[in-house]
Amino acid sequence: MTSKPARPFAKPFTAARKALGVAAGLFLASVVVAAPASAADPKVIDVVGQPLAVASGPDGTLYVSDYRWDGSVSAYRPGETVPSRTIRTGQFPTSLAVTPDGTLYVSQADGGQSEIGIVAPGADEVSQVMKVSGGKHWLAVGPEGSLYVANPDENSVSVVKQGEAWVQRTIQAGPYPVKVAVAKDGTAYAANQLADTVTVIPPGAAWPSHTIDMGAKANPHGIAAAPDGTIYVANILTDDVAVIEPGGTAVARRIPVGTGPQEVLAAADGTVYVSNSLDDTVSVIPAGAAAATRTIAVGDDPARMVQRGDGSVVVVNRRSKSLTVLDGGPAATAAPVATGGGEAAVDDGGGSGGDVIAKGSFDVALPAVAVGSGVVFLAGAAMLVVVLRRRRKASGAGGSEAWVLD
Repeated sequence: MTSKPARPFAKPFTAARKALGVAAGLFLASVVVAAPASAADPKVIDVVGQPLAVASGPDGTLYVSDYRWDGSVSAYRPGETVPSRTIRTGQFPTSLAVTPDGTLYVSQADGGQSEIGIVAPGADEVSQVMKVSGGKHWLAVGPEGSLYVANPDENSVSVVKQGEAWVQRTIQAGPYPVKVAVAKDGTAYAANQLADTVTVIPPGAAWPSHTIDMGAKANPHGIAAAPDGTIYVANILTDDVAVIEPGGTAVARRIPVGTGPQEVLAAADGTVYVSNSLDDTVSVIPAGAAAATRTIAVGDDPARMVQRGDGSVVVVNRRSKSLTVLDGGPAATAAPVATGGGEAAVDDGGGSGGDVIAKGSFDVALPAVAVGSGVVFLAGAAMLVVVLRRRRKASGAGGSEAWVLD
C-alpha cells in the first residue's frame, strides 16, 4: 500500500542538546557503578556475532539471531550457555517469533528482497519463505498462534494464520508502526513511532477501531500486553512508559524509567521489564504499580527481551554482544511467552563491520550505509555517536527530516 508521509517529531539539534546532557549524566554516573538491585547477580552469556532478536519456544529453547550478511539463529536449550545448534537463515535476520507449536518465524532478506523465513520445529534451516514488501518487518505472535507482521514502510500490520504461508489480512495503521503487541483477547496494538500514537485493532477486524495519543514527541517504540490486558508502551524521547488500561482509549498514567527506553516485556506474573538503551539498565515495574521499583545494570545497549519457561528474563545487549539473564517471576503456564515487542523497529540494527553490510544502527560500523529505502547518518562527534547511536534520520512530510531510533 502507498505509505503516508511521516511527520517530523524532533529536530536534530534539539535531540543533540538533550543527548549531550544525557551523556554528561552518564559520565558522572559511571564514576560509581551500583550493584544490580536483585537478590542474585545477573548471569552474562557472551555470544558470537551480532545478537539482535530473541524469542523463546514452548520447550524452553532460546533463539537468538545473528544480524549479519551470513546471518543465522543460535538455539540454546534450557540451562545452556553455548548454543546446541545453529539454524541457517537468510541475510540480516532482524526479528524472531515462535508459535505455540514451536514453528520459528524469521524476518530476513535475500539480496534486496525482504522475506519471512519459516523454520519447522527442531529444524536446522529455513524450509519455506514468504516474500514481503521492502524494508524491515517486526514480528509478534498472537495467543491463538497467528503471526502479526509490522510493516513500517507501508504503515500497516499484516496477519498470517498459524500453519499458513500467506497473508490473511492487512490492516492500516499509523505512520511507521514498528512493534505490535497482541492481548489475550486477540486485540492488537501497533506502536506508530513517527505519529506518536498507538493503533488499536479488534480481534479479526479489517480496520482499526481507534488510535491512542502518546503525547507530542514521545516516539513510542516497544509495546507489550500484560496478562490482564494492560498495555505498556516505551516512549523513547520522554523516558517513560505509557500505560493503557484494558479497553482504554487514552493513556491512564505514565511511569518514569531510564534513559532511552526502547523495549518492553510483560512477564507472565504481570511484572514489566523495560530496557533503557542509553543508560544500559533494565527498569522493573511490579504488576499494577505506578513506579519502577528496581533498576538493574545490564550490558551495553540493551534492547529486546524475552521470558523463558523457567521464569528468567533474557536481555540482548547489542553493543557488548552478550545476553544478560535476570531472575524473573513465575513462568507462563499457557501459550508461548511473547518477546517484549517482538522485538516486533526501526529499532534494530547492529551488525558486523564492513561497508557492504546493511544495518540500521550506530552500534558497530561508522561508514554511512544504505538500509532499505533510507540512509543511516552518523554523528560527527564521538559523544553523539555514543549517545545517539541508535537514532537516524527519516524523511518526513514535505521532505523534512525526523530522528528515528534504530
